[in-house]
Amino acid sequence: MKPTDEELAILTDVRFLRLKNELSEKIIRYLAQIERSLHKEVQQAHFHFPEGTFLKAGKISKGEQYKELPYFILDYPRLFTQKEVFAFRTMLWWGHHFSATLHLHGEILTSHKEQIVKKLAEDKGLYFCINESPWEYHYDPDNYLLINDLEERDLIRQIEQNGFIKISSFIPLTAWSKFSSFTIESFARFLKCLKAI
Repeated sequence: MKPTDEELAILTDVRFLRLKNELSEKIIRYLAQIERSLHKEVQQAHFHFPEGTFLKAGKISKGEQYKELPYFILDYPRLFTQKEVFAFRTMLWWGHHFSATLHLHGEILTSHKEQIVKKLAEDKGLYFCINESPWEYHYDPDNYLLINDLEERDLIRQIEQNGFIKISSFIPLTAWSKFSSFTIESFARFLKCLKAI
């Protein structure tokens, strides 16, 4: 199958891939810097994280194929087991946005869902995942809706039907200089929603 002229132009363009590789390294270094800032926040949080939550260091990972585009992830703090999830995930999705997401599943959620939902309902401007899968990170209306547009009973129904909760916020990629402060502010904001538990 013959490539198009546009595809051939990309195939012969070494500059783009070199720039992409350089930028990828900058993104990873920036996430490492953000992780160090988050570590300080975790130490001062006065929050009882679920047993087994990894608090010593973050995990940075990357991939090329979230909806056919590259992505970079920082998970910190994190707990991923079959029975329990407590994860604060920062994600840069190429061409789209920089996001911060809190993902809860298991005992911490089921035991305190009413308190969590009540606090969430007070925090306008956050996005709430309505998907039956917790592994989608786009902001299309079949995945996230603003909490402002939902009733408390909608939030409870999501938890009871799908067994998890994800709250999220994002900023544009052009706000590069704000990624760190946005992450720290989002982490504090999300923990505030859990302070009642």
